[in-house]
Amino acid sequence: MTAETPAPFDSEHIETVASERAVEAASLTDALATHQQSVEDLPGIENIVYEWRKQYEDPLLARTESAYYLAVPETVWAEFGDALDFDDEMRDAVIEVHRRTVVSVTDSATKPADGITYIVLDRTR
Repeated sequence: MTAETPAPFDSEHIETVASERAVEAASLTDALATHQQSVEDLPGIENIVYEWRKQYEDPLLARTESAYYLAVPETVWAEFGDALDFDDEMRDAVIEVHRRTVVSVTDSATKPADGITYIVLDRTR
């Protein structure tokens, strides 16, 4: 992989998903970093987590010093995908890296409930 793996993601998850989804690992890494930066830029990690906790029922699955692990409606990813101009393949690959990351760190189900998706937000930014 040419790009640096963004926190809090594991390079093995990125490589595996890139291979399974037929996307370039470096492009997937860049997309993950772009997503994290976009949340930091507007409205900010702490602010968006605060808003989601008010808006959605129990979205916070876990919190560590380095990241928030959340379960949010699938519409959140639709909005991010549109805002970041990800094509369907890249958006789906990014979502899958987030899913694997949440599952590997929390006691969450391998597949979230219908209409729900997992998302990880870096707290170290």
